[in-house]
Amino acid sequence: MTDLELLKELVAFEQYGTLSATAEHLMITQPSVTRGMKKLEQELGVALFNREVNRITLNETGKLAAKKAKELLQAEQDFTEAVINFGHMQEYINVGGVIPGPILYLENLKDKVSQSLTFNHQLVKPENVVSDLINYKERLIFTDQEILDNDEIESMFLGVEKLAVKISEFNPLSTHTSVSYKDLEGQSFLVVNDIGSWKEIIRDNIPNAKFLFQEDLNSLDELTQYSNFPVFRTNLTQVIENHNEDNGRKLVPIKDNNNYIEVYGTYLTSQRSTVQPLLKEIAKNWPQDYNEKK
Repeated sequence: MTDLELLKELVAFEQYGTLSATAEHLMITQPSVTRGMKKLEQELGVALFNREVNRITLNETGKLAAKKAKELLQAEQDFTEAVINFGHMQEYINVGGVIPGPILYLENLKDKVSQSLTFNHQLVKPENVVSDLINYKERLIFTDQEILDNDEIESMFLGVEKLAVKISEFNPLSTHTSVSYKDLEGQSFLVVNDIGSWKEIIRDNIPNAKFLFQEDLNSLDELTQYSNFPVFRTNLTQVIENHNEDNGRKLVPIKDNNNYIEVYGTYLTSQRSTVQPLLKEIAKNWPQDYNEKK
C-alpha cells in the first residue's frame, strides 16, 4: 500500500509547483521531498515528473496521480472523521444548525429533555448539511428548508421563527404595537455576525439600514447595555434566560410578509428512532410568534 505521506507530498507539489515551496509548506527539507517523489515513482513503477536542468514538473501521469491522491486523502480523512464521530455519537445527540435560534432555544431546554445533547455553535453551511450528517459530525441539524433529494436524509417541520425588534424608549417606533421592515428604514442595529439566512433577509428588506455586526452574543449583550441601538430578538431567542433584560427597550413585533423562516429538524433516516422523539417534543413546545401573542 502506498504511503499516505508520499501522496501528501505529491498533492502539495501539484499545488505549489516547486520542490522548495512544497518542502516549506510541509515543513520538511527539500531533499526529503526529492527522495519521497522518487520513492513514489518506484512504488508505482511509472514516471510522474518531467525532469530538466534546475526544473521539475508533473507529466500527464503525474497530474492524474495527484488528482487521484487528493481524492484518496479526502476519503481517508472522511473515513477517520466518520468513525470517530460515530463512536462519540453513541453517547449523545450532537446538534447543529444553519441558523442560531433553534440551537439557542434547545440549549436553553436541554435540562428538560431526556436525551443527552451537545451543541455545535459554529453554524453549518447549507451546502455542508448532507456531508455533515453522513460523516456523523452532527446527528441533528436545524435547517431552513426541507431536504428532499437524498434518500438517506429526512426533515421534520418544527415551526416558524420570526423577528421582533427591541427599540429604545426614546425612539418614536417604541410606541408602535408593531412595525414593518419599511418602518425600520435608516436605523442602525446591533446584530450578531453569524445569523445564517437572517442576515440576507434583514439586509434585503430594511432600506438604508446600518448593521453593527458583533462576533458573539456576549459582545452583543454588553454593547446593548451601554447603547440605544435597536437589537433583534426572535420568538425562539426571546425565551432564553438572561438574554431579555429590558435595558430601556421595548419589544416590538415585526409584521412583514418576509419576516419568517421555516425551521426543520434534519437527520439521517437511520437515526429516526433516536432523533424523532426529541423533535416531536420540540415541535409540541415551539414558542408562538409575536403576532399570535398580540
